[in-house]
Amino acid sequence: KQWYQRRVRGAPNVQKEAFITVCDMLIIFAPQLKQNPTYSSLIVVPDKSVQIRLRDYVITTVFAEEEPQQFQDDEDEEAKTEVLIEKRRVLASFGKLIAYNIIEMRLAASIFAQYVKSYQDYGDIVKHIMSKARELNRTKCMRTQLLSLEQLFEELRDQNEGRIDRSSEEWTKIKDLAHRFALMAGVDNYKSRQAVVTFHREGIIYCLLRNGPPDGNPPSNIVFFDILAETTFKLMDIDKKGPKGLLAFLEEQLMREGEIPEDEIEWGPLRTYKTALVGSMQEPYAYYAQPMKRKMMGASPMPDVKRSRDADYMVDNWQTPGGSGNYVQ
Repeated sequence: KQWYQRRVRGAPNVQKEAFITVCDMLIIFAPQLKQNPTYSSLIVVPDKSVQIRLRDYVITTVFAEEEPQQFQDDEDEEAKTEVLIEKRRVLASFGKLIAYNIIEMRLAASIFAQYVKSYQDYGDIVKHIMSKARELNRTKCMRTQLLSLEQLFEELRDQNEGRIDRSSEEWTKIKDLAHRFALMAGVDNYKSRQAVVTFHREGIIYCLLRNGPPDGNPPSNIVFFDILAETTFKLMDIDKKGPKGLLAFLEEQLMREGEIPEDEIEWGPLRTYKTALVGSMQEPYAYYAQPMKRKMMGASPMPDVKRSRDADYMVDNWQTPGGSGNYVQ
């Protein structure tokens, strides 16, 4: 057994084929079989640990950075192309699991987060996966996209010792990804209305999330308002204003913060987001354009938000460098 494990761990091709086989078998014996009682006993539903291991394999195999020495000579280009083709197969196999709703959609957040960074090699496949996820459930898809933005934000903040340089290239790429996610919601704002509003409501709560009561300093996620501001153009006016609109929801959440100084630079992202909401309205809404001062109220910790984060995708149609495929650009 130990010899077998050493052989498998040391053989990437074996691991890859095993992964693709598992994905195909999960699709063959998916819950859709229950439509025929004769085959209902053959249904296989992967548990949470299996789903996570499948997702982690894709991250480490497809999106891990190459060693600089691996491809040095021009004559290795053919070998490099072959490696890219195999990685695309792995990613597409995982995409089928999302398309068939076999694994939780929220587990694809780490894949969605790679859309801009890996656009040249895998952008078409990642976009297709998100398209299929949106067909399954628009709200779950946008929640998963929000989670991917949160993951990128926290990763960048941890890399910079808890601070975010809002002028950095890395921060600009995250904002660009948020803008692209909003564009993917579709041209029909009525169809995506609920999903977009949910995206912003949960995003606002994330921005103001605290581990304890307010201490006079902005919440650690306050800069994330810059990300939300990139997506306000997808909101309808009716969802911004009024007693149940996002501006009213934002004010309600801010009541826990007490009085907020107008000129504090740390609160700048909040002002940016609020301006984006008000400025993108077709009709002015003067009430919510007033300064962000409010009477100090009893502070209470922010509630813990729990999200329920989740067609055929053909593996045969590869779009390789110099080739063609059936993916939507």
